[in-house]
Amino acid sequence: MTSAAPSTVDDPVPGLEALADGLVAGARDGRAEGASAVVAAIARPDGPPHVVARGTTALFTADGELLPPEDPVAAPVTRDTLFDLASVTKVVTTLVAATLVDDGLLDPDAPVVEVLGAPVPDVRLTARHLLTHTAGLPATLPLWRVPGGREARRTAIRHAVPRSEPGRAHEYSCIGFLLLGMVLETLGGEELPALARRRVLDPAGARDATWHVAPPDVGRCAATEYEDDPPRGLVRGEVHDETAWSLSREPGSGAANAGLFATVDDLLALGRVLAGTAERLRLTAATRRLLSTDQLGDAVPTGAPWRQGLGLRVGQELPDGQVLPRVVGHTGFTGTSIAADPVGGTVAVLATNRVHPRRDRFTVVGARREIARLAIAGAGA
Repeated sequence: MTSAAPSTVDDPVPGLEALADGLVAGARDGRAEGASAVVAAIARPDGPPHVVARGTTALFTADGELLPPEDPVAAPVTRDTLFDLASVTKVVTTLVAATLVDDGLLDPDAPVVEVLGAPVPDVRLTARHLLTHTAGLPATLPLWRVPGGREARRTAIRHAVPRSEPGRAHEYSCIGFLLLGMVLETLGGEELPALARRRVLDPAGARDATWHVAPPDVGRCAATEYEDDPPRGLVRGEVHDETAWSLSREPGSGAANAGLFATVDDLLALGRVLAGTAERLRLTAATRRLLSTDQLGDAVPTGAPWRQGLGLRVGQELPDGQVLPRVVGHTGFTGTSIAADPVGGTVAVLATNRVHPRRDRFTVVGARREIARLAIAGAGA
């Protein structure tokens, strides 16, 4: 594959290059907002996307010192750089679920025990609970410490102890999405990566997206964190999320909460599905409404500026605190995000490795708000 130039200017967006440059400079200068690797893109339905790639795939040693410029791990970021999407993976899982709903294979309100059999954390749980983070399940579990391999860890998910009754509270839960992934695999008849490839990734045009980076492509990956627990050292080309990593080590396997790697063009392809402008992957109007409208109502607050659609977040905050109410998407812990306007068709994506070298060193919250302002507020959303 031939790498694209670090920045293309097919449809210039004032401020996008400054945003990307600012994040890279922030990492080098030790500011709060920063990332060594940044690709930012805005696509509108009437023209090609504007893509800006900046920085290097790694910048720091485990001690936080700058790598020498000649270090081979510190390659220039391009349009072909692969990023660990973290929880943006949930967008793909959600779209798999949406296609199964449209095909009549998944009833969002049927108890998942009817699909999986016992045990499940609560026999009242439904796919709707899992997709809206109202299942009452814990945010995460240290599954990498569970002995016995993948099946033992999947059993631990089925035995997770609920923190509240289904439907009573909104608590973001990777464990809920892992249980959802098991439901989708059972209904779809294959492991999630193959199911997602057939139902979502190929139809959307996200051709490079993968749960398993091939050895020759590890050099294309933006490095994430130096991990101590589990002791993995510099994580690059393997999923950063420890729980997802513990479930994705066997060939063909993948976790529904995190672990997908993708390029900026893959992210734009997924964003077009959310915006309703994708050519091949189109959902029914009824299912699109489930994804793009608040499913909880005033009785169940999210504790955030956004509301909860079926699998997606509804509403995007801007730098001045205003919220664009119709924008849908998701963010990822590693520093990734998709924001899409289902009415105007604009898509904004940000791919960074803000967890490099350590997860508590940098943030990209301001950059997420700014790219939404440049892309969607500027388009009149």
